[in-house]
Amino acid sequence: MDGTRGVAQCAIPPGQSMTYKYTIRNQWGTYWWHAHTATQYVDGILGPLIVHSPDEPHLGEYDEDIIMMLQDYYHTESGPLVTWFLSPASKGNEPVPDNGLINGRNSFNCSRDAQALFPTGNKCTNGAPLATFKFKTGLTYRIRLINTGAFADFQFSIDDHMLTVIEADGVDMQPVAVQRLPIHVAQRYSFLVQANQTVGNYYVRATMNTNCFDVPNPALDPLVKAVIHYEGAPVTQSFNSSDWTVSGMAPECLDLALDMLHPYDAQPAPTADVSYQISFIFKTGSNGINLAYINGISWSPLMTDATLYQAQKGITRFDTTQHVVVLNNTNVVEIVLINHDDGSHPFHLHGHTFSVLGWGKGKYIRGTTPLELTNPLRRDTITVPEKGWTVVRFMNDNPGLWTFHCHIEWHVQAGMLMQFESLPEQIKKFQIPSEITAMCGAK
Repeated sequence: MDGTRGVAQCAIPPGQSMTYKYTIRNQWGTYWWHAHTATQYVDGILGPLIVHSPDEPHLGEYDEDIIMMLQDYYHTESGPLVTWFLSPASKGNEPVPDNGLINGRNSFNCSRDAQALFPTGNKCTNGAPLATFKFKTGLTYRIRLINTGAFADFQFSIDDHMLTVIEADGVDMQPVAVQRLPIHVAQRYSFLVQANQTVGNYYVRATMNTNCFDVPNPALDPLVKAVIHYEGAPVTQSFNSSDWTVSGMAPECLDLALDMLHPYDAQPAPTADVSYQISFIFKTGSNGINLAYINGISWSPLMTDATLYQAQKGITRFDTTQHVVVLNNTNVVEIVLINHDDGSHPFHLHGHTFSVLGWGKGKYIRGTTPLELTNPLRRDTITVPEKGWTVVRFMNDNPGLWTFHCHIEWHVQAGMLMQFESLPEQIKKFQIPSEITAMCGAK
């Protein structure tokens, strides 16, 4: 029930529906759901998915729970954008957003659309209000921040309020206080915020790291804002509120340093039974189209079948374009990600949480490059540095076909995706409802 088109299922046909059913076992935290067909989620088919449990270690540390969904926003629908991106006209440059949103809101002067890279203006509304979140003095709030965007890495902060991080991608963390939090596409954080400032209004700030865009968009104001409104303060969206002092935006889109985040439930890194080196790069073909390649393969989705359905039937040889790595009874899998590109990439693994043993610039040398093995960070989305490396390990304990991909949506459409087939003998025992497989032939 994973939802990826061509991997876990066929696309839901127009006018039909599908009910997803799954069992949660000893799991809680901040997640999100979204369409996984083409670029549909860029146009809004997404939402938060929060799992609560009485066993959460930080449960008694806050009074209220707030969701903040952060995203870059395009004033042109995603279809024409991806068509342009996968054409010689783009020269391999991703579409740069026109705006950004917090819980679907931001204020924008639509006259700026005339300067946009794609000046359509068909999705712009002048003078829309900012999202507002209400605080009461003396309370502590858990804010769940989700980057549901297509491309942009953000630096997130709240004026005059520290952020105490307690969760990353569904894994509880030892609390760590920061003024500013970097968050890449598909990542999620929970942090505690104390309403301990003078009664008033304060800006929430999420600034896109434009250093990570290949080309500028003159229409874009990279600062996305929302309002923290204390009970008893004047109701207004225009006020004096100062950002934390900063020396400038970091030149790279990277996560918090690995030595800052430590899982609440300490676990040593599992010993790897098998290791795969996964190298990725973009290449321009003779047709002028720039595509992504993982170990020399550019993925393209199956349109009328799914690799999970093939595996359930006992098929062991998949089309090369599906880039399936078969994991039989292997217990622990190590992935050494090698980034040959000049940009960073947030890689996400479906169906698993992995241990992040290390990352860095330059060359990774097995057995020589130091790794964190005592209590490594655990999460499901990690940013691989430009011209650098990242090492992760995960338990092969969840049968299915699981995608591993860069979560920048334009890069997925360019082919930066591969699959792990976990425990194929158990997959053969799956009982897949016929009404689901029938969607493969529907129009």
